[in-house]
Amino acid sequence: MPGQAARLAFTLAEVLVTLGIIGIIAALTMPAVITNYQKNQTIARLKKSYSVISQALVSSQAENGSIEEWDLSNIGQMDTGAPNESYKNVLSGVVNKYFVPYFELVENCGLSCNSQKDIKRLELNRTREHSWDAKEFYVVYLKDGSIIAFSMDVSGAGVYQYIYMHVDINGNAKPNVYGRDIFTFMLTSATKNLNMAGNGYSRTVLTSNARRGCNKNSQYDAGFYCGALIQYDGWQIKYDYPW
Repeated sequence: MPGQAARLAFTLAEVLVTLGIIGIIAALTMPAVITNYQKNQTIARLKKSYSVISQALVSSQAENGSIEEWDLSNIGQMDTGAPNESYKNVLSGVVNKYFVPYFELVENCGLSCNSQKDIKRLELNRTREHSWDAKEFYVVYLKDGSIIAFSMDVSGAGVYQYIYMHVDINGNAKPNVYGRDIFTFMLTSATKNLNMAGNGYSRTVLTSNARRGCNKNSQYDAGFYCGALIQYDGWQIKYDYPW
């Protein structure tokens, strides 16, 4: 009956109230949904980078011998201190001999990479900038969309201690922040194994505000240990992660 149908219909006011409630719920839940999606994407890309670098090292060692046998001291003379010609020669030699042939690259940009000049990369505390066009970084672009910036540390005797691989898992896309889309891998002269920077430390150390800690209050190299924290937590970004 027409009268009964009219009584069963929603009024305009009721429809507007319902839509308003839905809008409020969406406004409250969407940020969390987006954040969870971003975190899941970050974990997936970080794990992929770990796999890609690990596979490259396996292939490199199959051709060049184990890392213990690599000629990391005689590729060129290397002085300590600020990046200089000897540092650049050593870093270029190491990257081109032991890494470049075993990645699927879009571009081998090298030192002083011009395409990095306008890209600002920040530490987790957002106060200190790293420029990958600087002479201390050797930059390569991978086909999977990530970018690796290689650097090295040496001892006072000029012997390599660390090879760092700073990986921007989504290339030049923002936020370009350590601990968000930039993570640091390393090879050490002691272990000769690929690790996330900070691997082996306790969770307390990894999350501390000391140097390199995955903590927004860390004063120097803030966020360098964030990859190790994610790995420590079973490849999860937990509630207390400084996102």
